[in-house]
Amino acid sequence: MFHTINPVDNKILKTYYFLSEKDIKAKLSIAGHAYKKWKNYSFNSKVKCLTALYFCMKKNIEIISHFITQEMGKPIYQSRLEVSKSINLCEYYCKLKKSIFFQEIHTEYEKSYVRFEPIGVILGIMPWNYPIWQTIRSTIPNLLLGNVIIIKPSLNTTSCCMILEKMFVECGFPEGIFQILLIDVSKIESVISDSVIQGVTFTGSSLSGSIIGSLSGKYIKKSILELGGNDAFVIMKDVENIKKTAKLAIKSRLNNTGQTCISAKRFIVDKSILDDFIDIVIQEMKKYKKGNLYHESTKIGYISRSDLSEKLYQQYKNIISNGGKICLESKRNGNFFSPSLLKIEKDNPIISKEEIFGPIGIVSSFSVEEEIPNIVNNTCYGLGSSIWTKDLEKAETLSKKIDTGMVFINEIVKSDVRFPFGGVKKSGYGRELSIFSIKEFSNWKTVIISKS
Repeated sequence: MFHTINPVDNKILKTYYFLSEKDIKAKLSIAGHAYKKWKNYSFNSKVKCLTALYFCMKKNIEIISHFITQEMGKPIYQSRLEVSKSINLCEYYCKLKKSIFFQEIHTEYEKSYVRFEPIGVILGIMPWNYPIWQTIRSTIPNLLLGNVIIIKPSLNTTSCCMILEKMFVECGFPEGIFQILLIDVSKIESVISDSVIQGVTFTGSSLSGSIIGSLSGKYIKKSILELGGNDAFVIMKDVENIKKTAKLAIKSRLNNTGQTCISAKRFIVDKSILDDFIDIVIQEMKKYKKGNLYHESTKIGYISRSDLSEKLYQQYKNIISNGGKICLESKRNGNFFSPSLLKIEKDNPIISKEEIFGPIGIVSSFSVEEEIPNIVNNTCYGLGSSIWTKDLEKAETLSKKIDTGMVFINEIVKSDVRFPFGGVKKSGYGRELSIFSIKEFSNWKTVIISKS
């Protein structure tokens, strides 16, 4: 038994029960049988089902958004944006052509090509910070390919995933195509080891990711790990508009109350404009105030769980005890943290080794541009980064020296369904989104045809 908890007041929202061994086996069996049917559905039939889900989500956007806000403490307007983004993802994949599953290779043979085919049932282990978006972005590409999905949700956002399961049924998907698996972490290995499961996709912390990656390797299951980030937001002295850029830095850092893997966690600013940047950031951060989550004007929410709130507070104190200077002090009230800004030296050990998952901005400076790659790369993570400058050629050259999966120039890092999303180092491996994600859990079947 477990409870979902409202982070605003820590009151119980709903009680759920873990599945028994018998029920787990039954769901896996249902998924296995569903795959045998679903993989043979025509491309158009799959698109028809996904289109029905698209319209169902559009119809229920307010209901879904309410669950997100209630379970993880996100302002309602941000919850709506999350659902809208998920709906747009459905639309993107529904518009793709069947030809993406075929790649001809011109050789001396009569015919030679690679055909991308489904592999089976995929286990998705989902996070709490974007419970709808993360689930949808893992699910839709796999379903289009012909795979079947079983989702193990984060327990504190269980209701968000349960309502998705209900929608899949209402949209007319065959039984077992999308199922929710309510299990304790102690049951994950037995599920991964089951012969029905052919792949595992995990989004979460690097520590948990290393465990999931190990289990996937142990049982020879393909895996994707989308883990933590420590994204740098680099500002050159020739940036066109320092005030506008600083506002965008804060928008990135405080989105989802800082509980985002791709938020700008490290502001790395040319020394000549550092003081101006800090002054603007402080004034902007002060505008993000505690408020009713269901009011459109509320821009910042709560840390999603009490244990995460306590961890964030300890990190905040540790950064300061390791030399961090307070530019704007954070005030904690239960699971609410007011935004703060800390100035550090380049070698602060907390910043290089840990991900700060909350509304704490970290700022440091550089004197010469040659320092930038070393500063940016001085972290165990490698998800995204952004560079702000008028000199696009210089920025593009610099992007080659930065060890991240994504580099955005004069734009905040974001997940865009058109482009592959993922990182390197302890930010994980594999890619989600775009047409590339469809091929992650596919059988790259080589077919060679020669004249007899």
